[in-house]
Amino acid sequence: MPSVIRGPQGLIVTAALAVVGALVAAAVLFTSSRASDVNLTTAGLVPADAGIYVALNTDLASSQWVATFKLAERLGAEDPEDELKDGAEESGLDWEDEIAPFLGGNAAIYVRGLDIESVSASGAVILKAKDAGRALEVIEDEMGSFDEETYHGVDYFSLGFDGYVARLGDHIVIAFDEDSIEEVIDVHQGKAPSLASVDDFKRLRDELTGNFLAFVYVDASSLMGNLLLEDPAVKAALDQSGAADMALRPSALVIGGKDGGFQFEVASIGAAGQVAPMLTPRTSRFAALVPADAGVFVSTTGIAQTWESMVGDARGEIDDALREYSDYSSLDDMLRDAGEEIGLDSIEDLVKLLEGETALAVWFPRGSIDDPEVVVLAETDENTARPIIERIVREGAAGSPERRTVGGVEMTIAVDPNGEPLAYAFKDGYLAIGTPEAVETVLAMGAGDANLAGLRRYQETVAQMSSALGTYAFFNIAALLRLDEMPGMPRQLDEAERALGGIILNWVEERGVVRVSGVVTIEE
Repeated sequence: MPSVIRGPQGLIVTAALAVVGALVAAAVLFTSSRASDVNLTTAGLVPADAGIYVALNTDLASSQWVATFKLAERLGAEDPEDELKDGAEESGLDWEDEIAPFLGGNAAIYVRGLDIESVSASGAVILKAKDAGRALEVIEDEMGSFDEETYHGVDYFSLGFDGYVARLGDHIVIAFDEDSIEEVIDVHQGKAPSLASVDDFKRLRDELTGNFLAFVYVDASSLMGNLLLEDPAVKAALDQSGAADMALRPSALVIGGKDGGFQFEVASIGAAGQVAPMLTPRTSRFAALVPADAGVFVSTTGIAQTWESMVGDARGEIDDALREYSDYSSLDDMLRDAGEEIGLDSIEDLVKLLEGETALAVWFPRGSIDDPEVVVLAETDENTARPIIERIVREGAAGSPERRTVGGVEMTIAVDPNGEPLAYAFKDGYLAIGTPEAVETVLAMGAGDANLAGLRRYQETVAQMSSALGTYAFFNIAALLRLDEMPGMPRQLDEAERALGGIILNWVEERGVVRVSGVVTIEE
């Protein structure tokens, strides 16, 4: 085998070749119909107090890799098999002899015991090998002769430059310090607990790894030791922000491929705390009230409750901070100042109206990004909200508002000093405010009219989500890319442009796990 890089860097390259090989093999296997789940066996060899664990799916016949390479074809890849094989050959690799032995399902790297003062950390690379014996030979061919050592009856090999390699059953372990190789052996022999036995890890793994190409687990408290808890400034900042629970509890990231598109998800064991009202799983009411050609749709809920939760018990601390870092004497002073700009006693009067769903929708009926229709929809009590909205409109209007009836509902239109019109109306327990055409479209929407909730692209994108929707944004990428004023796409990306469907970014608390997730759909 050609020597690519000698020394510790060479060992890293050798381990990484398994991942490169995944790309090569996938070109051969992606037409296979066999699908399988990937078991994170490497976690069973990682110490329980690992701060970072990054795992890659190397089962190239799994549903994730099969889907990913089919998606690549939809995006315009003409011959991924030849492209990937050429890349391997240029690196001087023989797929069958030097790459395939490493591919046993999953490969991982973990970090444990980050030391800020000495800028050091312990950890190792662990790979489940298809042929562990041959994989060890490949490493020896690359790195040269091994010096054999023994720890608790297990042989491992010193490479002479503070690098260590061991074979544990069908797993290969590569570490840069002797303590790390020995701690993995201890875990393997059951003398120390593994990451796979940690309840928080198991919970996040089970929630996220049904569909993954890459999985990342982070436990900040393990990684940083007691640094975060002992630093009074850090601890106070976390406590006052209400984010201490989420920041100090384990979290995980997963990236995966499905038949319809790509998905990512970040999840935390920590409770949502003060923002919990906005993360309630739900189905949007307003998606059915905006037109099907909406290019952007953002929906949330419980803004008023979240505001009260975050501000209610912290006004004293906020007041102190404002007095120290601004010209305001208190939060109320700042809110009154902001309210006066739009004709209110306090901007808080407006925030308190938003107790139910609040949504923003944007569409471009004339095909130009410079000429949008925009509407904000908010579930609110009309008796409370109407006088507040009327005060805002009067403050900004250049003349007397116009009133017209649309679908049996009164719509008010006002024009500001710059000639820009604004319309609003109340209907069925919600407020619609925005450009006149947008508000009129919403008010006139009938049961049989094409709406966003009924759009197949929207439905397919929502269906790709692995969790319910909470606070989320939907982007109709296929429609947005076709706007006249959008920058032109290079010729080679035309096919990719046609294949892009929708994107959803979502933030929700479900089954006791806080999640931030996203989906990009790729159409045939």
